[in-house]
Amino acid sequence: MLSKELRRGLVSIFAGLALWEILTRLLLENELLIPPPSSVLRTLWELGATGQLNKHLLATLFEFVCGFSTACVVGILFGYFMGRYKWFDDVMDPWIATLYSIPVVAFVPFIIIWFGIGMVSKVIVVFKITAVAIMLNTAAGIKNIDPTWLELSKSLRLNPRQNTFKIRLPAALPYIVTGMRLGVGRAMLGVIVAELMAANAGLGYLLRDASETWDSPKLFVTVLLLAGMGMGSFTLIKKAEQKLAPWRETAEW
Repeated sequence: MLSKELRRGLVSIFAGLALWEILTRLLLENELLIPPPSSVLRTLWELGATGQLNKHLLATLFEFVCGFSTACVVGILFGYFMGRYKWFDDVMDPWIATLYSIPVVAFVPFIIIWFGIGMVSKVIVVFKITAVAIMLNTAAGIKNIDPTWLELSKSLRLNPRQNTFKIRLPAALPYIVTGMRLGVGRAMLGVIVAELMAANAGLGYLLRDASETWDSPKLFVTVLLLAGMGMGSFTLIKKAEQKLAPWRETAEW
Protein backbone atom coordinates (compact mmCIF):
# COMPACT_ATOMS: atom_id res chain seq x y z
CA MET A 1 0.00 0.00 0.00
CA LEU A 2 1.31 3.46 -0.92
CA SER A 3 2.29 5.79 1.89
CA LYS A 4 0.44 9.05 2.46
CA GLU A 5 3.44 11.11 1.29
CA LEU A 6 3.77 9.08 -1.91
CA ARG A 7 0.05 9.36 -2.69
CA ARG A 8 0.19 13.14 -2.25
CA GLY A 9 3.23 13.34 -4.50
CA LEU A 10 1.57 11.27 -7.24
CA VAL A 11 -1.61 13.34 -7.05
CA SER A 12 0.46 16.51 -7.35
CA ILE A 13 2.34 15.16 -10.39
CA PHE A 14 -0.80 13.98 -12.23
CA ALA A 15 -2.61 17.24 -11.48
CA GLY A 16 0.33 19.21 -12.86
CA LEU A 17 0.44 17.06 -16.01
CA ALA A 18 -3.30 17.49 -16.57
CA LEU A 19 -3.04 21.26 -16.18
CA TRP A 20 -0.05 21.31 -18.52
CA GLU A 21 -1.96 19.33 -21.19
CA ILE A 22 -5.05 21.53 -20.96
CA LEU A 23 -3.19 24.85 -21.08
CA THR A 24 -0.97 23.87 -24.01
CA ARG A 25 -3.95 22.58 -26.01
CA LEU A 26 -6.02 25.71 -25.35
CA LEU A 27 -3.43 28.48 -25.48
CA LEU A 28 -0.66 27.32 -27.82
CA GLU A 29 -0.94 26.40 -31.47
CA ASN A 30 2.72 25.53 -32.06
CA GLU A 31 4.19 22.61 -30.10
CA LEU A 32 7.67 23.94 -30.82
CA LEU A 33 7.38 26.26 -27.80
CA ILE A 34 5.92 23.92 -25.17
CA PRO A 35 4.72 20.48 -26.27
CA PRO A 36 1.82 18.90 -24.35
CA PRO A 37 2.55 15.88 -22.13
CA SER A 38 0.88 13.58 -24.65
CA SER A 39 3.48 14.52 -27.29
CA VAL A 40 6.28 14.09 -24.80
CA LEU A 41 4.99 10.63 -23.80
CA ARG A 42 4.64 9.65 -27.48
CA THR A 43 8.25 10.67 -28.13
CA LEU A 44 9.34 8.78 -25.01
CA TRP A 45 7.61 5.66 -26.31
CA GLU A 46 9.18 6.02 -29.77
CA LEU A 47 12.68 6.45 -28.32
CA GLY A 48 12.16 3.42 -26.11
CA ALA A 49 10.83 1.30 -28.96
CA THR A 50 13.83 2.06 -31.18
CA GLY A 51 16.33 1.34 -28.38
CA GLN A 52 17.80 4.85 -28.40
CA LEU A 53 16.46 5.65 -24.95
CA ASN A 54 18.13 2.70 -23.26
CA LYS A 55 21.44 3.45 -24.95
CA HIS A 56 21.60 7.10 -23.91
CA LEU A 57 20.03 6.67 -20.46
CA LEU A 58 22.31 3.80 -19.45
CA ALA A 59 25.40 5.68 -20.66
CA THR A 60 24.60 8.73 -18.55
CA LEU A 61 23.47 6.67 -15.57
CA PHE A 62 26.66 4.59 -15.58
CA GLU A 63 28.88 7.68 -15.82
CA PHE A 64 26.90 9.40 -13.06
CA VAL A 65 26.98 6.42 -10.68
CA CYS A 66 30.69 5.72 -11.18
CA GLY A 67 31.71 9.36 -10.75
CA PHE A 68 29.38 10.11 -7.85
CA SER A 69 30.12 6.95 -5.85
CA THR A 70 33.88 7.46 -6.25
CA ALA A 71 33.51 11.10 -5.19
CA CYS A 72 31.56 10.02 -2.08
CA VAL A 73 34.22 7.53 -0.99
CA VAL A 74 37.18 9.85 -1.63
CA GLY A 75 35.34 12.96 -0.43
CA ILE A 76 34.31 11.44 2.91
CA LEU A 77 37.79 9.95 3.47
CA PHE A 78 39.68 13.14 2.66
CA GLY A 79 37.09 15.30 4.43
CA TYR A 80 37.48 13.22 7.58
CA PHE A 81 41.25 13.71 7.63
CA MET A 82 40.84 17.42 6.83
CA GLY A 83 38.56 17.85 9.82
CA ARG A 84 40.64 15.62 12.07
CA TYR A 85 44.15 16.89 11.37
CA LYS A 86 45.04 20.57 10.97
CA TRP A 87 48.21 19.83 8.95
CA PHE A 88 46.24 17.80 6.39
CA ASP A 89 43.66 20.58 6.09
CA ASP A 90 46.45 23.09 5.42
CA VAL A 91 47.97 20.83 2.75
CA MET A 92 44.64 20.28 0.98
CA ASP A 93 43.37 23.86 1.24
CA PRO A 94 45.11 25.34 -1.86
CA TRP A 95 44.16 22.31 -3.97
CA ILE A 96 40.54 22.47 -2.84
CA ALA A 97 40.40 26.21 -3.54
CA THR A 98 41.86 25.68 -7.02
CA LEU A 99 39.52 22.84 -7.97
CA TYR A 100 36.49 24.64 -6.55
CA SER A 101 37.20 27.89 -8.38
CA ILE A 102 37.72 26.37 -11.86
CA PRO A 103 34.39 26.41 -13.74
CA VAL A 104 33.35 23.03 -15.09
CA VAL A 105 32.98 24.50 -18.60
CA ALA A 106 36.68 25.47 -18.55
CA PHE A 107 37.72 22.14 -17.06
CA VAL A 108 35.92 19.79 -19.47
CA PRO A 109 37.94 20.55 -22.65
CA PHE A 110 41.21 19.57 -20.96
CA ILE A 111 39.74 16.30 -19.70
CA ILE A 112 38.40 15.47 -23.17
CA ILE A 113 41.78 16.23 -24.76
CA TRP A 114 43.59 14.04 -22.23
CA PHE A 115 41.12 11.15 -21.95
CA GLY A 116 39.02 11.33 -25.14
CA ILE A 117 35.24 11.45 -25.46
CA GLY A 118 34.58 8.07 -23.86
CA MET A 119 33.18 7.17 -20.46
CA VAL A 120 36.38 7.84 -18.49
CA SER A 121 36.39 11.58 -19.21
CA LYS A 122 32.77 11.93 -18.04
CA VAL A 123 33.48 10.02 -14.82
CA ILE A 124 36.47 12.28 -14.09
CA VAL A 125 34.37 15.42 -14.64
CA VAL A 126 31.64 14.13 -12.31
CA PHE A 127 34.25 13.21 -9.69
CA LYS A 128 35.95 16.61 -9.87
CA ILE A 129 32.80 18.65 -9.56
CA THR A 130 31.29 16.48 -6.80
CA ALA A 131 34.17 15.47 -4.52
CA VAL A 132 35.00 19.01 -3.39
CA ALA A 133 31.52 19.67 -2.00
CA ILE A 134 31.53 16.37 -0.10
CA MET A 135 35.05 16.99 1.26
CA LEU A 136 34.23 20.46 2.55
CA ASN A 137 30.98 19.40 4.21
CA THR A 138 32.52 16.31 5.79
CA ALA A 139 35.43 18.36 7.14
CA ALA A 140 32.99 20.92 8.57
CA GLY A 141 31.02 18.14 10.26
CA ILE A 142 34.12 16.62 11.84
CA LYS A 143 35.35 20.04 13.06
CA ASN A 144 32.01 20.99 14.60
CA ILE A 145 31.40 17.89 16.72
CA ASP A 146 29.92 18.67 20.11
CA PRO A 147 32.76 18.45 22.69
CA THR A 148 30.39 16.55 24.95
CA TRP A 149 30.51 13.58 22.60
CA LEU A 150 34.30 13.62 22.60
CA GLU A 151 34.32 13.70 26.39
CA LEU A 152 31.96 10.75 26.38
CA SER A 153 34.33 8.90 24.07
CA LYS A 154 37.18 9.46 26.51
CA SER A 155 35.03 8.36 29.46
CA LEU A 156 34.14 5.12 27.67
CA ARG A 157 37.80 4.63 26.71
CA LEU A 158 36.97 4.01 23.07
CA ASN A 159 39.86 3.12 20.80
CA PRO A 160 40.56 5.26 17.68
CA ARG A 161 38.51 2.99 15.41
CA GLN A 162 35.51 3.02 17.76
CA ASN A 163 35.87 6.77 18.21
CA THR A 164 35.71 7.24 14.43
CA PHE A 165 32.77 4.97 13.63
CA LYS A 166 30.69 5.41 16.80
CA ILE A 167 31.25 9.09 17.62
CA ARG A 168 32.80 11.26 14.89
CA LEU A 169 31.21 9.94 11.69
CA PRO A 170 27.68 9.58 13.15
CA ALA A 171 27.93 13.10 14.57
CA ALA A 172 29.09 14.46 11.21
CA LEU A 173 26.44 12.53 9.24
CA PRO A 174 24.10 15.53 8.69
CA TYR A 175 26.98 17.46 7.12
CA ILE A 176 28.02 14.46 4.99
CA VAL A 177 24.45 13.98 3.73
CA THR A 178 24.21 17.69 2.92
CA GLY A 179 27.41 17.40 0.89
CA MET A 180 26.03 14.39 -0.97
CA ARG A 181 22.77 16.21 -1.71
CA LEU A 182 24.69 19.18 -3.08
CA GLY A 183 26.90 16.76 -4.99
CA VAL A 184 23.95 15.16 -6.81
CA GLY A 185 23.07 18.41 -8.56
CA ARG A 186 26.71 19.17 -9.33
CA ALA A 187 27.26 15.64 -10.65
CA MET A 188 24.28 15.94 -12.99
CA LEU A 189 25.61 19.27 -14.23
CA GLY A 190 29.08 17.82 -14.81
CA VAL A 191 27.98 14.78 -16.78
CA ILE A 192 25.57 16.75 -18.98
CA VAL A 193 28.09 19.52 -19.73
CA ALA A 194 30.70 16.90 -20.65
CA GLU A 195 28.25 15.06 -22.91
CA LEU A 196 27.07 18.29 -24.51
CA MET A 197 30.63 19.24 -25.45
CA ALA A 198 31.82 15.87 -26.76
CA ALA A 199 30.06 12.51 -26.63
CA ASN A 200 28.57 9.88 -28.89
CA ALA A 201 26.02 8.65 -26.34
CA GLY A 202 24.22 9.88 -23.25
CA LEU A 203 21.39 12.22 -22.31
CA GLY A 204 23.62 15.24 -22.92
CA TYR A 205 24.20 14.01 -26.47
CA LEU A 206 20.44 13.48 -26.87
CA LEU A 207 19.83 16.97 -25.51
CA ARG A 208 22.22 18.51 -28.01
CA ASP A 209 20.68 16.54 -30.88
CA ALA A 210 17.16 17.64 -29.88
CA SER A 211 18.14 21.30 -29.66
CA GLU A 212 19.94 21.24 -33.02
CA THR A 213 16.92 19.66 -34.75
CA TRP A 214 14.34 21.83 -32.92
CA ASP A 215 12.67 18.72 -31.52
CA SER A 216 10.86 20.09 -28.45
CA PRO A 217 9.22 16.80 -27.33
CA LYS A 218 12.61 15.03 -27.36
CA LEU A 219 14.07 17.98 -25.46
CA PHE A 220 11.41 17.64 -22.76
CA VAL A 221 11.92 13.87 -22.61
CA THR A 222 15.61 14.41 -21.89
CA VAL A 223 14.93 17.01 -19.21
CA LEU A 224 12.33 14.80 -17.52
CA LEU A 225 14.72 11.84 -17.51
CA LEU A 226 17.38 14.01 -15.87
CA ALA A 227 14.85 15.16 -13.29
CA GLY A 228 13.94 11.53 -12.63
CA MET A 229 17.59 10.64 -12.10
CA GLY A 230 17.96 13.50 -9.65
CA MET A 231 14.84 12.55 -7.71
CA GLY A 232 15.93 8.91 -7.58
CA SER A 233 19.36 9.90 -6.27
CA PHE A 234 17.86 12.09 -3.55
CA THR A 235 15.55 9.26 -2.50
CA LEU A 236 18.43 6.78 -2.27
CA ILE A 237 20.48 9.21 -0.17
CA LYS A 238 17.50 9.73 2.14
CA LYS A 239 17.01 5.97 2.52
CA ALA A 240 20.72 5.50 3.22
CA GLU A 241 20.62 8.18 5.92
CA GLN A 242 17.61 6.55 7.56
CA LYS A 243 19.43 3.21 7.49
CA LEU A 244 22.67 4.56 8.92
CA ALA A 245 21.04 6.96 11.39
CA PRO A 246 17.50 5.77 12.26
CA TRP A 247 17.33 8.36 15.04
CA ARG A 248 17.23 11.05 12.30
CA GLU A 249 14.36 9.45 10.38
CA THR A 250 12.11 12.42 11.07
CA ALA A 251 14.67 14.96 9.84
CA GLU A 252 13.37 17.62 7.48
CA TRP A 253 14.01 17.07 3.77
